[in-house]
Amino acid sequence: TASAFTQARRKLSHTAFIELNQNVAETYYEDRSYKTWRGFRVLSADGSKIMLPNEDEIRKYFGTLRIANQDQNVSGEYPAALASVLYDVLNGVAADAVLSHAKAYEVDLAMEHLSFVKEDDLLLFDRNYPSYLFLAALSRQNINFLGRCSRSSFKEARMMFESVSEESMVTVLRPHHTKKKQIEALGLPSEIKVRFVRAVLSSGEPEVLVTSLTDETVYTVSDFKELYHLRWGIETFYGTLKGRLNLENFTGRSAESVRQDFYSTIFVSSLESVLTEDA
Repeated sequence: TASAFTQARRKLSHTAFIELNQNVAETYYEDRSYKTWRGFRVLSADGSKIMLPNEDEIRKYFGTLRIANQDQNVSGEYPAALASVLYDVLNGVAADAVLSHAKAYEVDLAMEHLSFVKEDDLLLFDRNYPSYLFLAALSRQNINFLGRCSRSSFKEARMMFESVSEESMVTVLRPHHTKKKQIEALGLPSEIKVRFVRAVLSSGEPEVLVTSLTDETVYTVSDFKELYHLRWGIETFYGTLKGRLNLENFTGRSAESVRQDFYSTIFVSSLESVLTEDA
């Protein structure tokens, strides 16, 4: 609204654009029926490196990343930040966004998004995210999920990678004995029921997914292949931010101007999705 824009101009702060984006998202989901998958709002969390202006203040605030060749010989460094977005892949709305230090851990940033995830949502994530701690945090909040596993994530995932016949396995995960005290201190469950699914890609390579949707009669292996493919929406979203919306062409040379440009671009993207859908 006009009054909201006036308040944003008065604040002259990146937090104004955070609030504006939240207002857009809240209004969007209150005022209309929105796209879902099997009744779930489908969200994806992912991180992406953002190149920043080469200024001392920005280097000090956000940090730098090394430039290395294939032999890992460092030839320099550049200022950067790590962005993390919680994105509705079916409706094109950013539910939440964080801009953090270049060397932040993207799973920690994803944990910050969880206050914006509801029990009727389904969260998608790539293979950098699965760990007992992360899945237990989702389980504690009754958040349904589907994530891609690496071979080093869980022993059950390794078994599924090596299997030639088993497509689905429901099991109970427990934390490694070295992590038990940490899990207890965080108030997370000591065991969680999950399902591992093995899907073969068109290239012939196996892909192993872990999910909270354990009913094998309701959700088939092909369902999960279709569902996980929706995660590509957040990859194209980052492409839009950096390409068409020209995010990395910052308008100022300070840390605050970087934050303002980032959060205002997130806001504009969400607003565009709402307006174009009506059109």
